[in-house]
Amino acid sequence: MIHLIYGVNPVREAIQDPSRIQKVLMDNETNNPAFKKLKEEVMRAGVSYSFVPPQKLYKLTKENHQGFVAILGAIQFSNLEDIVQENTQQLFVVLDGVTDVRNFGAIIRSAVGLEASAIIIGQTGSAPLNEIAIQASAGGAFHIPIVRVSHIKDALYFLKANEIQLIGCTEKADVSLQDADFKRSLAIVIGNEHKGISKGVLSLCDVLVKIPINTRIDSYNVSVATSLIMYEYRRQNS
Repeated sequence: MIHLIYGVNPVREAIQDPSRIQKVLMDNETNNPAFKKLKEEVMRAGVSYSFVPPQKLYKLTKENHQGFVAILGAIQFSNLEDIVQENTQQLFVVLDGVTDVRNFGAIIRSAVGLEASAIIIGQTGSAPLNEIAIQASAGGAFHIPIVRVSHIKDALYFLKANEIQLIGCTEKADVSLQDADFKRSLAIVIGNEHKGISKGVLSLCDVLVKIPINTRIDSYNVSVATSLIMYEYRRQNS
């Protein structure tokens, strides 16, 4: 399966790993400074590229491609066993049924920025790692291991066996985010946009936390909630 990404920043991130690029298509009519800079970077990266009419780019995507469309091979998923490290403090993000691809991409982007070790998703019931998710990640999908497992619960059992504490995010929790102790290896468990964390997964969490919120709204967007928890983890460990 191939993916398309487009735009200056996502393509710039993608060419940092040329092995994943099948080809970069560039507008043969654009010549502004930002375009020229990335064009030179693409040519230096050693990837296959072509200059094409803008009409061809718009046939591939009707979004604002900014003169660049990259054709990628499928992103390879990582193995959880290869990522967990003994005697090293790590932060994992476990997505239990997050189905919106743009939320998925935004979570990836924040996870890269806040230096998470990996993102774990289920083989079924999860948003696909497609071009929309990659685009929403602003290229972040190329910079963090993404683990896809048959069953989320099996991944959680493995993490617990490796002394990684499971933190579930739910409005039903009694512990507020700022009162939780994050000074250790953690796996943050985030649930579905509407249903939250599934009952079986929730029962495996060691600690449940809630994020303070003004009563004028009832919940945060799932990607925002994930970012807030990851930020608190980094704040406590800085």
